[in-house]
Amino acid sequence: MSHDAYKKTVRDIEALAYYAKKFQRLRVDRAHGIAPHKPILILSIVEQIRREVIKTNEIRLSPELIQTFLKYWSYLGSFNHNPDISRPFFHMKSGKFWHLWANPGYVKLLSSKEKLKTLAEVKRAVKYAYLDEELFDFLQDPITRSSLITVLVARWFPGKFDLIEAISQTDEFRDPPEYLADGYEEFYS
Repeated sequence: MSHDAYKKTVRDIEALAYYAKKFQRLRVDRAHGIAPHKPILILSIVEQIRREVIKTNEIRLSPELIQTFLKYWSYLGSFNHNPDISRPFFHMKSGKFWHLWANPGYVKLLSSKEKLKTLAEVKRAVKYAYLDEELFDFLQDPITRSSLITVLVARWFPGKFDLIEAISQTDEFRDPPEYLADGYEEFYS
């Protein structure tokens, strides 16, 4: 291996470790237990990239992304939180790898400290989100994508790797949603 190739390999490993740490340290709301919105959004985006629904580094709040997010939520969501994609879509920028491209007339709003709280507000202000280019490249590669998902799942959904792999292979929602199953069982038994 040439010296330049060696240096590139080391840089790639360091970058992969950087993003793995970012996925482990997502800032999530903990007021009513850990809010799984951001990890579920990342899983949804990764699935859309793997299925080639997202082909460029422009992540839009499309019906397909919302549907995928709600599918994951039906298996991994929390009873204490609303399955609202708009908040993680807007607030993921705190992770420093997620960036928002403003619609015309909203650049100032997005660079301010103002928080957008509804899907309509986010759609009005944000044309699309985009990832650091290096992270987007990692998520397109099956090997590095798998490594990052393994880290994400181990941190936020421990013991559920096989379930998440199965979720990524289906378009079916869980009925009743996982977070309601215990309540349904108690109510109907």
